[in-house]
Amino acid sequence: MRRLSRELGRSAMAPYWYVSDKRELLDLVARKLLSEVALPEPDSGPWEDRLRAVVTGIDARLHDHPGIAIVMLERMRNTDRRLMNGILEILQSAGFAGPDVFLSYAMIHTYLFGRYQVVELDTPDPADVDPGDLEDTLATLVPHLTGLRGRDFFTYGVDTIIAGLRAQLASKSKKTRR
Repeated sequence: MRRLSRELGRSAMAPYWYVSDKRELLDLVARKLLSEVALPEPDSGPWEDRLRAVVTGIDARLHDHPGIAIVMLERMRNTDRRLMNGILEILQSAGFAGPDVFLSYAMIHTYLFGRYQVVELDTPDPADVDPGDLEDTLATLVPHLTGLRGRDFFTYGVDTIIAGLRAQLASKSKKTRR
């Protein structure tokens, strides 16, 4: 709170006129960013497209505000249940039920927020990698990183999640027909 006050050129106590503590301030930041994510109407398209739209909207907020992912990860349940509920409704409309809705949501949530702590921060720049320092398999693959961008990793991850969810639905459908 003191650093915020310094950056704003205000007294150390100034933020407390608006919020009671750092937690409340972070909740307001998370709520504001998440409120900018649109939820598609149930009849606006297939569940896969609606899920992709929500996940992409959340990702855009995370991408536009580096470092906010951990704040939002900790606060999403409390600050914007609208998005969580929207994703749960999309999963139910796809055919998921009971515990499978929560398992599917947890996978999406973990991917969406976790990728900012793993992929984007730890992906090496191929120019900074000495192939002699790598194992054979990794040394042959590092040159392929040159053409990949963060959006490629994100799209591949969302496509893989949706394909996995489709496979889960198909598997459940086969079991219930037996």
